[in-house]
Amino acid sequence: MTTSRQRDLFITLALAAWLWLPTLAVLNTDHLHNGSEVCALLLFSLALLAAPLVIVPRLRIYFLCGSPLALLVLPYVYLTLLYGSVPGDALLVSALHTDAALSWQVLAAFGWRVALVPLSLLIYVLLARSLPLDWSLTAAARKRLLAAVLMLVMLALVGRQTLAQRLRLPPLLEQSTVNLAFPSGLAMSLLRLAHHEQGADQFTSVHGHAATAEPLLVVLVIGESLRSDHLGLNGYARNTTSRLAALGDEVLSFPDVASTANWTHQAVPGIVGARGASLPHTFAEAGFRTAWLSNQEPLPYSRRLDVVEHATSSQDTHLRTDVNLLPLFTSFVRQAGPRQFVVLHMIGSHIPYEERYTAASRTYTPTLRDLGVEQPLPQHKQAAINSYDNTVIETDQFLARVIAVLRAEQRPAIVLFTSDHGENLFDDERRLFMHAQAGPTRHDIQVPLLVWMNTPYRAAYPAVAQALRANHLKKISHVNIFPSLLEAGGVQWSGRDARRSFASSSYEEQPRAVMVDLRHSAPYDSLR
Repeated sequence: MTTSRQRDLFITLALAAWLWLPTLAVLNTDHLHNGSEVCALLLFSLALLAAPLVIVPRLRIYFLCGSPLALLVLPYVYLTLLYGSVPGDALLVSALHTDAALSWQVLAAFGWRVALVPLSLLIYVLLARSLPLDWSLTAAARKRLLAAVLMLVMLALVGRQTLAQRLRLPPLLEQSTVNLAFPSGLAMSLLRLAHHEQGADQFTSVHGHAATAEPLLVVLVIGESLRSDHLGLNGYARNTTSRLAALGDEVLSFPDVASTANWTHQAVPGIVGARGASLPHTFAEAGFRTAWLSNQEPLPYSRRLDVVEHATSSQDTHLRTDVNLLPLFTSFVRQAGPRQFVVLHMIGSHIPYEERYTAASRTYTPTLRDLGVEQPLPQHKQAAINSYDNTVIETDQFLARVIAVLRAEQRPAIVLFTSDHGENLFDDERRLFMHAQAGPTRHDIQVPLLVWMNTPYRAAYPAVAQALRANHLKKISHVNIFPSLLEAGGVQWSGRDARRSFASSSYEEQPRAVMVDLRHSAPYDSLR
């Protein structure tokens, strides 16, 4: 190789490394938890940067086309290292909606360092222009590159469909990886903002307001189809919640909690709504930044919030596990200001069970997939329970990672987890399976409710912490979550009644109504 070609190769590698730098910065965060995730991120990001060469083989043109991305490298790396998380939707919203005068004021605070950004772009462009026009991939090389990328995608998709419950595969095409890589993570944020529903607010105001503006993080995690009696924390014979159990008495479990309905679209409003109002909008009225990060279809309650993510395609529904919400969650928590309310809406334990857990959670066998069963019958009861319990283990892992993010916070933080409803698993002579059957049962109405508070929260809100512990064995309905979370967040609101909040020492048990259909309800105690 001639000296000039060696120089061209060095410049090419330097420019490629510059575009790869934002992804490499992620390695210095806690987004990645094992070598498999690191491998997936590096491999995906390399494929992402290399794929355009199939269409634009001339390296000079390729790198010049990447100039807008090169301009973003320094700010992106700086923000990633500053927050310990990739720049998320909240930062992007702030950047797009901040007026020019304030933006200039923020930039001026960095002084001469701001000049490094255009200077880096100038150097990048000059180096790119120095490459000869004939420095290009050959037709044969482009074919090999295309074949390699397509083969990588095919293997990842086939492996995800057929081996995900048996082997711990690198999450190559999982949304969590896409959101962490550069520039795909930035593109995903822009797409979410472009599709963010900004329809008219359908909710009644209850005039939420807070007496203090002290930093606070309140998180509501809504599970899916999870029964209270299948949690090891609640006495289940199988250890399905080992990670939560390891936290000891840090986790408060409420064992006697009833949903308001046995189907999601009626059960979720029972959790986040009351008197025509909604929890996210009431927290927003009180000065909180709000996010709704969901692995399910859009719901009206996420409208007009600061950051929103939903499952929007069949690929999301079938291939996206709940762990993919964590990069978005971590970025919002670390970047969206001192006072936040976040909803994480999981796909959890929704049928088909095999699509809801990874090989790391495949503990109980044989599963329904092992038997080749897609529509279980009563004779498949044990396999159905095995598959279901594996989804519970996946939820345990998810909640443990959410708590780990909150544990790192210096401000007060509290998380409440419950499930929208439960699930029937061929429990008795009725031979019922799944949920949303005509006529609710104890099995698809009794749900878990867990609360975790960090040390700063318990110190700042001792009365709430004491009330939660004092009330955790009492009868609770999902309708009590609305007033209780507002109480936990220090939010006052019109119609507040401390007797309905299990975060208050004044809490009183009330009869619990469950919807039988859209027009009728029944007492929870009448169910079997």
